[in-house]
Amino acid sequence: MRMDNNEKESGFRKTIMRRLVEKKHYHIAKRLTAILTAVVFVFGMIYMPTGIYAVETDTTDDSVVTNAIETMDETVAPEAEAAAAEEEGVAPETDADTVAEETPGTEDEEPVAESEVASTEAAVGELNDALTVNLDSVDEKEYDGFIYKLEDDVTKKEVKEMESAIDDLDESEGQKVEEVINEELYTADSIETIAEVAEPAMIEYIEPDYIVHATEVEIDDPVYEEHDWYLRLINAPYVWNRGMFGNNTIIAVLDSGVTISHPDLRRVAYTAPYNAFNGSSNVVDGFGHGTKVTGVIAASYNNNEGLNGVMPNTTIMPVKALNDSGASTISVIIAGLNHVINYNKKSNKKVGVINMSFGGSFDGDFSVTLETKCREAVNAGIILVAAAGNDAEYGNPVMYPAAYDCVVSVASVDSTGERSYFSTYNKYVTVSAYGEDLLLASNTGRYCLDSGTSFSTPQVSAMAALVKQMAPSTRHSDFTRVIKATSVDKGAKGYDPYYGYGLINLGAAYRYMATDLSTHAASLSGKTFTYNGKVKTPRVTVYKANKALSAGYYRASYAAGRKKVGSYRVTVEGVNGYTGTRVLSFNIVPPLVKKIKAPKRGKKKLTVRWNAMSKKQKKKYKPAITGYQVRVSTKSNFSNAKYIKVKGISKTKVTVKKLKRKTKYYMQYRSYKTVGSATYYSKWSSTKKAKTK
Repeated sequence: MRMDNNEKESGFRKTIMRRLVEKKHYHIAKRLTAILTAVVFVFGMIYMPTGIYAVETDTTDDSVVTNAIETMDETVAPEAEAAAAEEEGVAPETDADTVAEETPGTEDEEPVAESEVASTEAAVGELNDALTVNLDSVDEKEYDGFIYKLEDDVTKKEVKEMESAIDDLDESEGQKVEEVINEELYTADSIETIAEVAEPAMIEYIEPDYIVHATEVEIDDPVYEEHDWYLRLINAPYVWNRGMFGNNTIIAVLDSGVTISHPDLRRVAYTAPYNAFNGSSNVVDGFGHGTKVTGVIAASYNNNEGLNGVMPNTTIMPVKALNDSGASTISVIIAGLNHVINYNKKSNKKVGVINMSFGGSFDGDFSVTLETKCREAVNAGIILVAAAGNDAEYGNPVMYPAAYDCVVSVASVDSTGERSYFSTYNKYVTVSAYGEDLLLASNTGRYCLDSGTSFSTPQVSAMAALVKQMAPSTRHSDFTRVIKATSVDKGAKGYDPYYGYGLINLGAAYRYMATDLSTHAASLSGKTFTYNGKVKTPRVTVYKANKALSAGYYRASYAAGRKKVGSYRVTVEGVNGYTGTRVLSFNIVPPLVKKIKAPKRGKKKLTVRWNAMSKKQKKKYKPAITGYQVRVSTKSNFSNAKYIKVKGISKTKVTVKKLKRKTKYYMQYRSYKTVGSATYYSKWSSTKKAKTK
C-alpha cells in the first residue's frame, strides 16, 4: 500500500519520538514531552503513569498522537530530526533556507556532545567495583536495594548537586536520601539508579541493604501457667532483695514495637519512642515480638499479673525497627541506632544498653555499614546485646550483628541449663541465658509461651542494666569482664562455642561489682624490676581475709611512661571504679649487662674494667643506661668505699687514683640512669680483689 507525503511525514515524526527515547536523548525528549503534556490537557486522552519519557494512550486511533506531533513543527529542534534520520539511515527532510527563515537572526544550536549522554553501562561497571560483596554469591531475596557511602573528601557542592539529582528522579526509580551516618549514607533500589545521580569517584563503598529477621522459635502451646522459673535460676530475687531493679537505667529495644496497654507493661516507664521506618513516634506492635522482649526486661514486679521482668524499674526506649512481619533492612536498623545515639547526645539521661533480638546470616562479613554504626554506639559507652540465632539445625550460619566483636552474643539453654537444640553456636557466642518455653507478654494483651535466643537476649540486657545501675560508666569491655568472671561454666571447661563463658548469674554479677578493695589487702609480685629491653609488669594480688580474690574482681592500671627507668605507681580498683581503690608503687632499674673483669694494677691506683657491649646491645640498652659507677674499698662490706662515676654507655673502665701502695682493695661496678633530678641504679656486680703496686 502506498502512502502519500503527509502519511510519510507523520510516520517520520513518530519515529523521531521513539528513537529519541530509545537512544536516551532525554533532554530533547523532555521538550517534546512538555508539549505532549499540553495536548493531554486539551484532549484528555494521553497519560504518563510511570515517567516523564513514557507516552501511552487509551485509544487505538493514531490520529490523536499524529495531530499532537504535527503541532510541534515549529518547536522541535532540527537536530532532533537529524538524530532520528541518522538512526533510520534516511536523510531528514529539512531545508537550510527554510530553517533560517523560521528562526531569523539565530545561530545553529550546538549538537549534543557524547559526554552529555550518560554512559550508564560504564558508570555501573565502576560502581560494581565499589561493592563490598560479590552479588553472585548473595540471594536476591536476602537484600532490598543498596546502601552507599560517600567518600570523605566529597564537597558540599557535590552533595548538593547529587541530592538535587535525586529529587529530579521519578519516584518509581527507587532512590531515597537516608542521611543516617554523618550525612554520608544513602540508599537506592539499584546500582543503575546510583549511577544516575553520583559519579563513581564520589562513592567509598556500596553494599546490599540486607534483610534481618526476629529470632524466635514458634511454639503452639496454649497452656498458660507460671513460667518465671528462669528468674530464680539466674538469681534475680537475690539482687531484688538488695534494691537492684534497674533504676535510673535505659534500655533501647530495637524490635517490632510494643503494646504499651498490656496489663504487665502499662506501668513501665517509656522514653523517646521512635519508628525507624517513618520517623514518627508510632511504635504499635503489629507482630508481637517486641512486646515479648520488652516484657522479659521490664514487666511489672509483684503486681499480681502473669510475669515479672528481670529489671522491672528499667526505662524502655521502644524503637520500631522490625515490620509487622518481623523483618527489616540494614538501613532501617541503622536509622534506629542513630536515634539512640542522637538521644544520648542531647539528653542528660543516657541509654546504657541496646537490645537487638534479630539477625541476618550471609556469606563473608555482614554489612560494613552496620558494624560501623555498632562501633559508634559502643564507643559512646552503650552496651550492645544481640541474639546468636536459632539456626543450629539449619546449617548453623553466623548471625549478625551478634557476631561483631563489639556486641555481646547470647545463646539459649533449656530449663536444665543444657544448650537449646536450636541455639546457633560459634566462636562469637559470649554468654547464655534461658530461652525455651518462657511465659511472655503477647501483643494481644494476654500471654503466650515462646522460645528462641530472642528471649534469652533481653535477660542479658537486663543484667547489663543491673551493672549500669551500680556503675553507670560501665562500657562493653567492662561488661564482658563481668560476664567472664561471674558466669556459671557450662559444657567444656572455660570458654566454648556452645555456651560462651557460661550461664548468666545476676547474684554473682552483683557481688563482683560490690567488691570494695579499700578494705582488702593488696600486694605486688615484686617491688623492683630490671629493664632488659622490655618492662616487666608486676602482678597484683588482692586478699580478703587472707584469701586471694579472683583477678576478675579488679583491674590494675599503671602510671604512664613505664618504658623508661624510674619509680611508678600502680592503682588497683574495682570494676569501673565503683568500689574503693588501693595504690601501690614499684621501681624499674637499669640493667647490668656485662661482668666485671680482673682489674689492672698500678702504683697507688687500680683500673676497674668490664666487658664491652656489642652494637646491638648498645642500641637495646641505651634508653636505660646513662653511665656507670665504681666503688673501691679496703673492706669487703664497702663501709669505707670511694665512689667514682663515668658517663656514657660505651665506657668499659674507670681508673681509681690516690690509693695506698701495696694494699688490697675490693672493687665493684654498676650502671645508673638519670631521670630528671632522680638517679636510679642497677644492682652491684660481683666483687673483684686486687693489690696496688
